[in-house]
Amino acid sequence: MASKKDLIEAQTFSRRRLLTAFTSGAPGGKELEPTKPMRGVVAGLALTALVVVGGLFYGFLRPGLPAGWDNNRLVVAEDTGARYVSVGGTLHPVANTTSARLIVPAGEFDVVTTSAGRLADAPLGQPVGIVGAPDQLPPTDRLLGTGWAACLVLEGTEGAAGVAGVATTLSATAPAVATDGAAVVRTEAGTAVLVGGTSFPVDADGTDAVLRAVGLGDADVRDVTAAWLRLFTPGTELSAIVVRDAGGTVEGTELRVGQVVHPQGSPATTRFLVREDGSLAPLSPLAYQLYLLGTGAQLGEALDVPSAAIAALKTSPTPAGAADWPTREIAPVPDADAPCALATDADGEPGTVLGVASDDAAVRTVGQRVDHGAGALVRAGGRGAQSSGGLYLVDATGTAFPVVGGADTLTRLGYATEDVGGVTDAWIALLPTGPVLSTEVATRGVTVADAGATAEAGTG
Repeated sequence: MASKKDLIEAQTFSRRRLLTAFTSGAPGGKELEPTKPMRGVVAGLALTALVVVGGLFYGFLRPGLPAGWDNNRLVVAEDTGARYVSVGGTLHPVANTTSARLIVPAGEFDVVTTSAGRLADAPLGQPVGIVGAPDQLPPTDRLLGTGWAACLVLEGTEGAAGVAGVATTLSATAPAVATDGAAVVRTEAGTAVLVGGTSFPVDADGTDAVLRAVGLGDADVRDVTAAWLRLFTPGTELSAIVVRDAGGTVEGTELRVGQVVHPQGSPATTRFLVREDGSLAPLSPLAYQLYLLGTGAQLGEALDVPSAAIAALKTSPTPAGAADWPTREIAPVPDADAPCALATDADGEPGTVLGVASDDAAVRTVGQRVDHGAGALVRAGGRGAQSSGGLYLVDATGTAFPVVGGADTLTRLGYATEDVGGVTDAWIALLPTGPVLSTEVATRGVTVADAGATAEAGTG
């Protein structure tokens, strides 16, 4: 058994051995290097950088919604085609692009394209918009204020009553040209002669006689719709000229009331009708033919007189016959040519003139044809008290949409007042009509911010 001394010596030896191990290094002379404290920090920073770069790269591949998407934007889900207009952070399904433009305040419209998945968590409101409004608006450089034509389609388009169909064309290339000729047309109201921009009714009691008198006895009579005829300005009826108190004497002369005189030495077409007050009313070639059909049948043809014989007579300020009658002789348009109505805007005054088709496409199909991607923005101005003054947008389908709301609505749609052209009301009546385009109708049921104020649209 070890003594106490042996135990003390053993403990002392063990302490010295442990101390030597700590102070003398590793066996064989190799030292263990202490661990560098920054190594873990650097590794952590590198891992963090990789995570950040990876997140940025993933975000680049799958972008999120841009800033400002949640208000006054047309949001389109590219994978489904769904469209929304954003108002105050809420997405409202919108019927078409035009409705979205009318909802968004002027100058703030923009389009945001994303995926349906990224819109899944956005608040969804009730549908808004104008059903039937155009989905694509014509750009300002494709607005057709002129070049409107409505031609009669003569072959294979007659209805039960044999009425010719109408092909209405809006084109930058004029599908018809104006003509100096005349066309004879017929509606349920009677027969009319078209010359220039005027429609002259023909006396129903002597239609054939009047047509023969004015040189249109052999003209082809075309049955047309009343809507097409209304494109022309109504004129005074063509009828025989009958002078009241014809045959009476004129004081101070040997002439008789109702007689026609031709001053010797003047052109053959220069004639005057002697009125009961002794004045001489100018008589145009066409009016002279109608005179021969009336009073001329009693008093005969024009009498050649010396200029001195009528020198004391005054010239009447108004012509014989109607003031709006053609002053020249007229000839019918060829039967093979399709009569057309051409919209005009001379000196800012909308109107219509007679023309003939210059393009086969203009008379090929009944209905409306508009140049691809084009349209029109026009104010309909009637004649005098008939003017409605309404504003209309015509889209690529030839449909006319009433525009309500003045300059603000135009701006929302991307137009300005100087983009507005002009036609008569009858042209708009010839086109199919679409729904009214207005901010009030488009925003019905949704609260929108306009000019810094919040208002509930669709009330009142």
